[in-house]
Amino acid sequence: MTVVNEVLDKTIFFNDSRNITMVELGRDDITVSLTPGKIILWFGRQVSESLIRDVIFGISGIDSSVNHEQEVICDFNTISEYENMGYVLTSYGKTNGGYRAIFNVPFSKKIALAHFVKSIVNQLKEKDVRKTLHWDGSFDRIILIFNELKKLEGWELKRIEYKEEEKGV
Repeated sequence: MTVVNEVLDKTIFFNDSRNITMVELGRDDITVSLTPGKIILWFGRQVSESLIRDVIFGISGIDSSVNHEQEVICDFNTISEYENMGYVLTSYGKTNGGYRAIFNVPFSKKIALAHFVKSIVNQLKEKDVRKTLHWDGSFDRIILIFNELKKLEGWELKRIEYKEEEKGV
């Protein structure tokens, strides 16, 4: 069974798509794992801000319904600053050190995405960063994002996972 065929314009075609549960691509400094319910992003400490921006905005360009849930510990007045940057407050409560606020980062708002990129860059100063994005992605959308990111320099297919076939009795 042929799974991946590459053609000259780097478009990828998958055969027998109904059995694929995850497509993973990237480079040494970044990995993107695409499933129908989640997109997992891993950024290594050496990744450039421009590449992070290309990935985040590339995903947004294919599907602006993607979102990320971000938890922030801050003082009460800072909550409105996050909202002014396009984040959507979903809940908050008093905690040690201020307020624990949960925001939705909508991929439909460019200002929120720009701030999200900056927050990833700041987190990378301390350690590698892993982010989980939520979406209602179909296999067709997985392929669209795959083909968009495949255009970036040095990107390659890393792994494909398949649904386990049920065995008859």
